Amino acid sequence: MTDEENRPSPEELLEIANKEEPSKRGKLTIYFGAAPGVGKTYAMLSDAHARKNEGIDIVIGYVETHKRPETEALLEGMEIIPPLIIDYKGIKLQEVDVEKIKERKPQIVIIDELAHSNAPGSKNMKRYQDVEEILNAGIDVYTAMNVQHLESLKDIVYQITNVRVHETVPDKFVMEANEIKLVDLPPEELLKRLHDGKVYVKDMAEQAVHKFFRPGNLLALRQLALRIVADNVDEKMRDYMKAHAIAGPWVTKERVLVGIFASPYAERLIRATYRLATELGAEWIALHVETEKNKDFSPQENKWLNDALELARNLGGWVAWVKGDDVTNEIINYAKNHNVNKIIIGKPRKTGLFHAISDKFIFEAKGIDIYMIETQIDKNSFERPKRPFRIHGFLNYLLGIGGVMLATGISLLLRNYLTGFDMMFIFLIPLMLTALYLGIGASITAIILSILTYDYLFTYPYFSFGITDFDHIISFVVYTSIVVVISVLASQLRRRVFLLKESEAKSNALYEFSRDLAAVENIDNVLSLMVNHIKKLFNCEMAIFLLERDELSLMAKTESFEVNAESSGIASWVLVNKKPAGFGTEMISNAKVFCLPIMTSKDEVIGVMELDFMGNKQILSMENKVVLETISHIGAMAIERIKNMTGKTNSKS
Repeated sequence: MTDEENRPSPEELLEIANKEEPSKRGKLTIYFGAAPGVGKTYAMLSDAHARKNEGIDIVIGYVETHKRPETEALLEGMEIIPPLIIDYKGIKLQEVDVEKIKERKPQIVIIDELAHSNAPGSKNMKRYQDVEEILNAGIDVYTAMNVQHLESLKDIVYQITNVRVHETVPDKFVMEANEIKLVDLPPEELLKRLHDGKVYVKDMAEQAVHKFFRPGNLLALRQLALRIVADNVDEKMRDYMKAHAIAGPWVTKERVLVGIFASPYAERLIRATYRLATELGAEWIALHVETEKNKDFSPQENKWLNDALELARNLGGWVAWVKGDDVTNEIINYAKNHNVNKIIIGKPRKTGLFHAISDKFIFEAKGIDIYMIETQIDKNSFERPKRPFRIHGFLNYLLGIGGVMLATGISLLLRNYLTGFDMMFIFLIPLMLTALYLGIGASITAIILSILTYDYLFTYPYFSFGITDFDHIISFVVYTSIVVVISVLASQLRRRVFLLKESEAKSNALYEFSRDLAAVENIDNVLSLMVNHIKKLFNCEMAIFLLERDELSLMAKTESFEVNAESSGIASWVLVNKKPAGFGTEMISNAKVFCLPIMTSKDEVIGVMELDFMGNKQILSMENKVVLETISHIGAMAIERIKNMTGKTNSKS
C-alpha cells in the first residue's frame, strides 16, 4: 500500500487537529461498571489518594459511600466541599454545589453517581450537566456510573433484566471522556457481596433487585460494559492511526437515517439508530416529516416527538424536519438528496389490506438498505393520548351534511323539471365544496349521505333503499367512484397548499433575512435584522449579547425585554458551555428566558441570544429551534464577515 493510500483525508486531519488542539476544558475520567457494587467508588477514592500523594490538588464534590466502612475510610484526609442543601416538600436533599467547586477551582474534583437526577428546582436537571459545567470551567472530574445508565442501552437493559432504568446519561457525553476505567468483578463475587449486604441498590424494590442480580443478567451486563470500553479504546486507536497515517481499513463514511413519528416507540428507534451508526462509524440523521396530522397531535404526542428529537441531538445525531403529505416519499427523497445509504424504520405491528409503510420503503427506496427495528415496549410505561374534542372538526361534518340537505331541498323543489342525471349534478356541487374546504372525513360522510338520500327519495321504488333497475346500480358505482376520487384529490391538494403556505412563510423569512444581510456593512444593522426577523416569526421579546474583550455586552434588544441578573447569568453560562439553556431546556430549566449561543462556522461562540416566549413552551418545538439556530448561525457568519472586512481595511490603512 502506497503512502498516498495511507494518508488520511483533509477532513480527517481537521477532525484530529480539533481533538488534539489544547483546550481550556477539564479532563473527564469515568469509572465504569457493569452493575452496582463492583467497587467503582472505592477505586475512584483510592486513585484520589494516589493523586493527592503526587501533590495534585484534588477535592471531593460528592460521594455516595452507602455507609460501607471500607469506602468511608477512604474519605479521611480528603478535602470535602459541602453539598448544596435543597428543601423539597420538607425533605432536605443534597446535591453537588457547582458554584462552590468553580470558586474553589481545584485541579481535580470527585463527583459520584453521574446518572443522578437533581432535585426539582436545581439549576440543572441532571448531574452529568453539573459535571459538564465544571469541565467547561477547566476543572478535571473523576466520576462513576454503571452500564445500565447509558442512554442508548436503556431498551437492551430492559430486555435483559426486565427492570426499567429511568436515570440515563447521553452516550456522546460518555464516549467523549478522556478515559473510561473499567471496574470489573466476576458475577459470583458480586452476588456474594449482595448476599452479605455490601451492595446498596437505590430505588429498587426487593423483587426488582432479585430480577436484576441474576447470574445471566450480570454476564450480559458485563459483556455490554466490556464492549463500551472496547469501543472507546477503538475510537482512540482509530484517531491515532489517522493522525500518523498508519495503514488501516479506511472505509467510506456511511450515512444512516431514521424516520421519527409521534409515538412511544420513537426514542427506542433513536437508540437503535445510534448503536448501528456507532458500530458502522457512520453519520446519522433523525428525520420527522410534518403532515397535516401534526396540528391534531395531543400534548402527549408532541412530547413523544420532541423528546425523541432532543434525544437524537443529545446522542450526537443531526435533526431534520421537512413538510409533506406522503411520509414515505419525503423520507426517500431526503435520503437520496443527502447521500443516505441506510434507512431505519419501526417494524409494523400489524398487517392490513393495504401496503404498510415498510412495504413502500422496500419497493421504492432503490439502492438504499432498509432496516426494520422491533418497536415492542412495555405498554404500562406510557399512557395512550386522549384526543380532545375539536369543535372545528365537528362543524365541518355539520356543514357537509348541511350541504347535502340543501341539495336535497333544491332537488325536491325542482324534481318535476329535472332528470335524475341533472339532480346528480346538484348533489355533486356541495360534495366538491366539502372535499375542497372541509376535509376527507366530512367529504366521505357527505358522499354516503347523498347516495342514501338520492336512492331513498329520487330512485324507484321511492321511499325505499331498494334498487330494481340494474342501470341505477352502475350509475351509483360510477358516481361514487368519481366523487371519491375528486374528494381524495381535493383533500390532498388542500393539505399540500396548507403545508406549502407554512413552509413558504418560514423559507421566505429566512431568504429575506439572508438577502438583507448581504447588503449590511456594520454589526449594529446585523443585530437589528436578527431582532426584527425573530420577533416577526415568533412574536417574542429578545436581546442579543456579543463577546467584547472577553465579556458579554448587551448590543440589541426589544423594548419590553428586561435584562436582569438572571438573564445575564444564563448568558454567561451559555457562552462558556456552548449549549442552549433556560426555558424549555434541561439546563437551568426554571429560568424565564430561552438562551441560544451565536456560533460561527468554526464552532466559536461570539455572542448569545435570549428570547422570552411569555411562558409558551409550544413555540419551542424542534422545528422552531432549528429555525432559531439557522438565524443565529447566518447572523454569526455575517458578523464574522464584517469583522474580517474591518480587519483587512485597518491593516491596509
